[in-house]
Amino acid sequence: MNTISCDAAASPIKTSSHAAEQLQPRAFQYEMLGESLRSNIIVALIWFLAPHVELATQQAKVIAAQIPSVQTRLLTGSDGVEYWSKQSIWDTVLNGIQIVVSTHQVLLDALIHGFVQMARLSLMVFDEAHHCIADHPASRILRDFYHPCLAANNGQAPAILGLTASPVVNNKAGKLELAYPSELHDTPRSQLLLDLHQLRSSLDIEQDPFVKKLMSGPEPYDPVQLRKLKLSRKTYCQEQLKNLSTRAEIIQLELGPWAADWYIKACIRKFQQVVSDDTVGLRMLDDREKVYLEECLTGLLSTIPQDDGLIDDAPLSSKFSCLTEYLLSQSGMQFTGLLFVRTRAEVAVLAQLLSLHPKTKALLTVGTFVGVSSTASRKANIGDLIDVRGQIDTLDDLRFGRKNLVISTSALEEGIDVTACNTVICFEKPPNLISVIQRRGRARKSESKFVIMLADDADPSVITTWEKLEQEMHRQYMDDMRQLQGLEALEETDEGYREFVVEQTGAKLLLADAASHLYHFCATLTTGPFSNRAPVFSVKSVGKDLFTTTVILPISVDASVREASSSAWKTEKAAKRDAAFEAYIQLYRAGLVSDNLLPVKAYDELVVEIQTEVAKVASLVEVAGQLNPWHLVARDWQARTNRKNLSTMHCFDVSLLCNDENVAAVQMVLPCNLPVLPTISLYWDARTMFRSTISPRSASASQSTHPHVAAQSTALLLRSVFRYRMNVETTDFVGNVGVQLPEEGIPANIKRCQAFFLPGENENPLQWTQQYVGTIKSEELKPIDVSTLPLNKLGMARSVSQGGRAHVVRGFRIGSLEVPATERQSTGRDEAGLYLQVSRFPKRTDFLHKVPEQDEQIPAKHHTTLLKAEDCEIDKLPIGYAYFAAIVPCVMHRVGISLIGAHLCNTLLAPASIEKLELVLTAITTSAAQEPTNYQRQEFLGDSVLKFLTSLTLTSDHLRWPEGHLSRAKDHIVSNASLAKAALAIGLDKFIITKPFTGSKWRPLYVADQLEKPTGQPRLLSTKTLADVVEALIGAAFLDGGFRKAIELTRIFLRKPTWSKVEDRNEMLHTTHQASESSIICPPHFVQLEELVGYKFTLKSLALEALTDSSYMGPNVTTSYERLEFLGDTCLDIIVATTSFNHEPPIRTHGMHLIRSAVVNADFLAFFSLTLCISVPHATITTGNRKNDVSVSQTLVPLHLWNFMRHASPTVRHAQQEVIERYDSLKTSILESLQRGSHIPWALLARLGAPKFLSDIIESVVGAIYIDSHGSLTACEAFLERLGVMGYLRRLLDGGVALYHPKEELGQLADTETVRYEVFHEEGEEKRLGCVVRVGEREVAKVGDGLCAMEVETRAAEEALRLLKGERGDAARKREFE
Repeated sequence: MNTISCDAAASPIKTSSHAAEQLQPRAFQYEMLGESLRSNIIVALIWFLAPHVELATQQAKVIAAQIPSVQTRLLTGSDGVEYWSKQSIWDTVLNGIQIVVSTHQVLLDALIHGFVQMARLSLMVFDEAHHCIADHPASRILRDFYHPCLAANNGQAPAILGLTASPVVNNKAGKLELAYPSELHDTPRSQLLLDLHQLRSSLDIEQDPFVKKLMSGPEPYDPVQLRKLKLSRKTYCQEQLKNLSTRAEIIQLELGPWAADWYIKACIRKFQQVVSDDTVGLRMLDDREKVYLEECLTGLLSTIPQDDGLIDDAPLSSKFSCLTEYLLSQSGMQFTGLLFVRTRAEVAVLAQLLSLHPKTKALLTVGTFVGVSSTASRKANIGDLIDVRGQIDTLDDLRFGRKNLVISTSALEEGIDVTACNTVICFEKPPNLISVIQRRGRARKSESKFVIMLADDADPSVITTWEKLEQEMHRQYMDDMRQLQGLEALEETDEGYREFVVEQTGAKLLLADAASHLYHFCATLTTGPFSNRAPVFSVKSVGKDLFTTTVILPISVDASVREASSSAWKTEKAAKRDAAFEAYIQLYRAGLVSDNLLPVKAYDELVVEIQTEVAKVASLVEVAGQLNPWHLVARDWQARTNRKNLSTMHCFDVSLLCNDENVAAVQMVLPCNLPVLPTISLYWDARTMFRSTISPRSASASQSTHPHVAAQSTALLLRSVFRYRMNVETTDFVGNVGVQLPEEGIPANIKRCQAFFLPGENENPLQWTQQYVGTIKSEELKPIDVSTLPLNKLGMARSVSQGGRAHVVRGFRIGSLEVPATERQSTGRDEAGLYLQVSRFPKRTDFLHKVPEQDEQIPAKHHTTLLKAEDCEIDKLPIGYAYFAAIVPCVMHRVGISLIGAHLCNTLLAPASIEKLELVLTAITTSAAQEPTNYQRQEFLGDSVLKFLTSLTLTSDHLRWPEGHLSRAKDHIVSNASLAKAALAIGLDKFIITKPFTGSKWRPLYVADQLEKPTGQPRLLSTKTLADVVEALIGAAFLDGGFRKAIELTRIFLRKPTWSKVEDRNEMLHTTHQASESSIICPPHFVQLEELVGYKFTLKSLALEALTDSSYMGPNVTTSYERLEFLGDTCLDIIVATTSFNHEPPIRTHGMHLIRSAVVNADFLAFFSLTLCISVPHATITTGNRKNDVSVSQTLVPLHLWNFMRHASPTVRHAQQEVIERYDSLKTSILESLQRGSHIPWALLARLGAPKFLSDIIESVVGAIYIDSHGSLTACEAFLERLGVMGYLRRLLDGGVALYHPKEELGQLADTETVRYEVFHEEGEEKRLGCVVRVGEREVAKVGDGLCAMEVETRAAEEALRLLKGERGDAARKREFE
């Protein structure tokens, strides 16, 4: 074997060690930068183009590192560029960017769709410019956009810099055949490879899983094609075995028998491993294919030794020996090299050989690098050993000295900068001149070597040929005009030219792009799993050498734009392009394609946020503090004072009741009116509850009181309880009661009052204040017969020795008494005199919430003590007013909450005109506020109402949108992010009540203080809370005024789409479907369908559409059922939600969610779809023994809803047959559980395994009934009643049925322990599934005989629950016994 070596081009970078090298600019990069600076074009947009992602990534890093002052942006497919379907996205991404680095395809797509204009660019840099040929994206950029721009702008166009090491691509060297040395044919053969050949030849093709599947499938396979398949043996399993043997043959020829043996064994072991791990690639395989291949390959390993060690006399090729000898010859220098081979298999085997060979294992640290060409959806290739995930750091390892040899395929030939090499070796002859030049360019160190390994009998003229071609390359490189003429000639070879340009954006549709655009559009459609989303082309001959084509799009596309035809063309290919061109223009004019000629992806602002790195809405956002309602009252006081208008106030009677007996009655006056307030429940202690009522007084009943008197009476009342929380000198309280300003105005030493309390209407405020101010001393009690004193006329007793601690007087004791130790409050001696029997006045100020159970001790009034009278002072203010003063913080809190709600109704929500304030208060109150009600139940209702209104609006606004577009639009509109953003935009956040009332820091509210506090401190709220409040308000509007007010309120928050009356939307949909009624022929069995669903359709086309699968391609059709299913889904949801919400007694929110999830569950609906049927007569003819002895009998046979489905898919039919078989065996058990069971039969429904189309047609029929009945939800509910859905819903609402799914319940029972489900295949021919469930590290339950993973997981969870609950019950009984 000859080794040909030549000096590689010297690199300007010189290093003396394996230390990390700083990447240096290449010469062309310096040239490009210098020219850019001289031309002053660096301030404009430069677009750097590379042929593949790896090179683009590297160039972007280099440019950013070398020119840090310039903003550089890398654009690749991983950035989701294909989803940037708005001009605003591109504008955001390119804003401030001066250099963009991308592949050619990214720029081409941006130009095609008008997102980037050629005139905007100042320089285009084409790296590896030799790709600018034929229809390569690089060539198309120049042909379709650069040259038109040049012509249209009088020669003004971006500058172009082309960079390449190999401009010649049309050469002959690539056709040279590879010759192997003759001695290789005399080397021993691999026994394992011979066994593999024998295995392939002995396999019976009829036992191949794919062939068996075709022969036993539900639909007969074309015998001719089946015969061809048997002859060609082109099944997946056969091809895999063939590929494995072919690659092993190459390895045996190149590297020897030992290498072939190792390769085959390694491939088999890897296949066995991925089968056991069920990797993504193998999930594309049928289980039978996995088993078949594994059995075939495992048998090969049973006859050979399993030792993979490399023995000294292992049979290896002379070519490999030559390679090792050369590598050893380089050991005297700091070796870093690249070794190019032909196949990925050789990469893996050579890496293993060099790592094991005794001569090289100590010398070399080997890495591998191959192209990344596989996708997640591609079936596994058993001959591929390279894991591309392990090569991420390979080039860095080479650069930093961690590896000194990288073995690669042609993936490292061009572009990717490998600066650390001094040796490049070609294990086989390079295929062409380009490869020679590219590979030689990899060796850039000083005194680098470029080595080509050729067989002894190889034609030496190949080197001469390459030299000549290289000379030709230089000649063509200098001949610019010749290259230009070639490109122009290439353009003239196209058959016809058509373009469609969108004026608004400049987006351009070309004939060559139309088909790919059309396929892309169809791929975005959401269709059933059994449908083909690709367009169907039908070609016809219309004369001599002329063709026309008609293209038919999937049925989910609106009928008006579903077909398009071409004109006559000379070739079928051109006719197909023209048909696709016409179809795409139709889609654009129908609004299904945007002005950028991309499929309309409804409301893709979410994609904008993700792909352009715009900050998402955080889960927690800072919002305004809670609105201070008393700030509004203070402003009213201030305005009235400025106008000297205090004569017309709003007066309210405030009463405190206990057991319907009046405890205290006062008056409260405010400058503003109050809404009607409900009775306030007050929990004095564990056994005593007060009630407070607030009612407005008529103007004639209001008193005229001097502000000074009002202030003093209010201060007297509040200081009875809050004396230590009040400023003695300040009396500008928040509330004012019965105050009228005298002519002389407010005294200078008394501030303006904001909240005053006066005695009841039968009391004179001045006399009342004078009568009850001050205290009663002990000496004043001595001459009085205390036994005659009414206790309710006494005020609180305050113990001087206890710092004024307040007590309620319960009685008196006179004389020398034996005082129990528990009641004695003196020094311990029994003394004669007057004693007060008292109970402590509570210090707590929160009476709105019940006393927690742990705090429920003996109430204070039932636990009395004795105080010496001489140690006490007794307030003159009766104790009833003290009770009232204690509950003032609670009353003020509830009044404030009502003021917040009233202000919201009068401002933001004014257009909705909600009359019931309590609904609004409930909607804006979070559970954290601990108020009597919160938004959760109304949010549940509002969520369904909003989804219904949104679905109805979108369906009627976008009559041609397929279901996928509608769903994406709805999801965006009703998303938490959208609703939260809307709430913040209009300022709803300050109205949301989150802070619980405690009263612990309550102080009397003064006007001056409240004027400075419009809101509380900013707070953090979750976006979900903001969205929930919006939905709760929609629910409030719905409860207050139905869909009319719900629409008005939705319009306040969401400006788009246009919200119209529900009645108008219903008529719009009905009229639209009525227009297509004449084109539909009602089939004969239609009467039976109406009998089955219990509804007579006015528009027959709706019923047919509701039962038309997307696979149907026949006549008499408008569209498939997806749009109706989209609308019917929300109709079902709103019916279930309103029924659940209105149930008495009320169902808790979580329970309603569980019930709704159960009732609208696809498995649940599918079961009722199978159950719904009518009996139709069927005639049976019987012939007797005698002539003319014929009898006809009538039998009744069931006719189900699924029988009416229209489809054109054998798979659908097969799925129907399979589910009917399972239904027949499970029907009785499921019905028994639904009618009388204590649990929802989740496991049985999962075992039923009903395909989704069975539940879809239920929802589509509901949607059809809704449109046909002009929007009658009652008619829809009647169908659901007939179906059995409403009956089971009522059973769930009435209780007695466990609602949790077993997996969810097990998760709760496990608490902090992790629950894991391990699904496995059971042994046997039926391929049943089993499942083990582990809680923590413990295996709790194991089940088997399952048909699907969800079934066995559910059954395993049920069994685990039974066992764990039993164990915990036994443990509890044991503790009780002990």
